[in-house]
Amino acid sequence: MQNLTYHIAFTDHERRLVSALEGPPKVVSKGTRLWEPDEAPRYLYSVHQGWAYTFHRTADNSEQILDIGLPGDVMGLRDLTFTAHYTATEMLTDGIVRPIPVENIHRLFQVAPRVAMALYAATARQQRTITQRLINVLSNDAGSRIAHFALEVHHRLSRSNATVGNTFTLPLTQRQLSLMLGMSEVHVSRTLSDLAARCLVRRQRQSIDILDFEELARIAHFQPERFSDTLNPALSTLDAPSLEGTAS
Repeated sequence: MQNLTYHIAFTDHERRLVSALEGPPKVVSKGTRLWEPDEAPRYLYSVHQGWAYTFHRTADNSEQILDIGLPGDVMGLRDLTFTAHYTATEMLTDGIVRPIPVENIHRLFQVAPRVAMALYAATARQQRTITQRLINVLSNDAGSRIAHFALEVHHRLSRSNATVGNTFTLPLTQRQLSLMLGMSEVHVSRTLSDLAARCLVRRQRQSIDILDFEELARIAHFQPERFSDTLNPALSTLDAPSLEGTAS
């Protein structure tokens, strides 16, 4: 749950509470389902290593990829208050996750309001990311869609790994990119080739290399401030607890 600390600076006591929320690390292989549609939400999942993705399958068995989970993310937040999952989530790669029982979250709301606020902030930013991607898909051409997505992933990875450079892992197939960005696989392939010819992006098997950040941001209309972790100032004054140990 590393990303929660980007919204609020936790006290040592709050850090212990967050750590106690999580179950033991669970090694998961590529293709492992974290949850299925129509299941009751019983766990959140803190991603410690690897990537996951959330998708919806329609009655005619077509698939739409809605979001990806990166190291540091908490998955399942958007479904937490519903009686059933609407989507499925599956590991894109081998990885390590830590399950967080939903009943632990209920208790957290009672004893640690600042941590609860950080969870709410993380949920809101996950939704903002999906909204930004939808606007991108509805408003832009193929090159801008891929450019925006590449910059989004780079920005998200940079939050938890300051050493991320121009080249970074992108374990999505062309089919998965097409399902996320509303394009055909052929169109994805042609667009990646066009971006490479323009010396903007170079795609390799499991990675992507951004060659010109400035031009890529220009054609994508990418605004990193829309992914800001900073809280609304009216909320950021929530006081840290003056006494520790009230929720041992």
